[in-house]
Amino acid sequence: MSTLTDRYVFAALRSIPEGQRGDIERELRGSITDDVEARVEGGQSPAEAETAVLTELGDPARLAAQYTGRELYLIGPDLFLDWWRLLKTLAIIITPLSFVGSIVVRMALEPGEPAGAFGAAIGTAISVLVHLGFWVTLVFAIIQFNGTRRKDLGLQPWSPAALPQVPRKSQVTLGDTIASVVLVAFFIGVLLWQRIGSLLYLNGEPVVVLQEDLWSFWLPYVIVLLVLEAGFAVVLYLAGRWTYAFAAVNTVLALAFMVPVLWLLSTDQVFDWSFLANVDWGADASTWIAGITAATVLVIGVWDIGDGFIKAWKAGRPAAVPADVR
Repeated sequence: MSTLTDRYVFAALRSIPEGQRGDIERELRGSITDDVEARVEGGQSPAEAETAVLTELGDPARLAAQYTGRELYLIGPDLFLDWWRLLKTLAIIITPLSFVGSIVVRMALEPGEPAGAFGAAIGTAISVLVHLGFWVTLVFAIIQFNGTRRKDLGLQPWSPAALPQVPRKSQVTLGDTIASVVLVAFFIGVLLWQRIGSLLYLNGEPVVVLQEDLWSFWLPYVIVLLVLEAGFAVVLYLAGRWTYAFAAVNTVLALAFMVPVLWLLSTDQVFDWSFLANVDWGADASTWIAGITAATVLVIGVWDIGDGFIKAWKAGRPAAVPADVR
């Protein structure tokens, strides 16, 4: 009958390469024998001493990993930060884009099911996030298991140049980025919903607010701009701070939206005023509705442009040195 020591050694050796087993077995058995004999001389019975020694050695698989230098975690310390950074980056970029893309595709294929499109988009985003976590982790786990190191992958060693900038209040947060992407998805959903139905009802009848001709070019143009805005928000978050280059890109996006919309409003090509026949908002209702809309677009656009340059200016200023370290 096998002793506890025989069973322990067997369990430890089975996860050790064949060529190393002989030396490790002799060393392990010798260590166990010495410790057991020492305990027996101290007054314990052989069975009690053997059990106590093996208990102190712990799980044989963990001991085997120590002998071979194999780390017992999914992603070892050498590649852990690379795995974590890549996973976060892919999740921040791909998950929101999959959400927006799913809405656009579903609404194009099934325009009569807006609620289903939103539900499917949420499911798609969650599925994408799960798959990213699984496959990226699996690839890194395989790399780590094979003993590949960062230098083998051509990754540069860490240096002070990799240190991030000191965070400022004006820096973009993950919450800001998520809110921006969700808001973009919401506006795209509103436009697509208006295309196939209506968000407003008067006296039980759907109200068409936007002119149908806009779908020949301008509304698809606006949707593309919104998708670019979502992508810009993600890139800005990954960069971690505003710069004048980002402020310039933000200005181009804002003007690309603001100028055409103001022109369309001034030439009365936005609203379908037929719904005014069912309400009593006054004879000049179309005038003040268009005026308020134009003013809102102008104020938001100018504020957005100015805010980008202000944040870039603040981010470029040197950080204040606390009085106690001057």
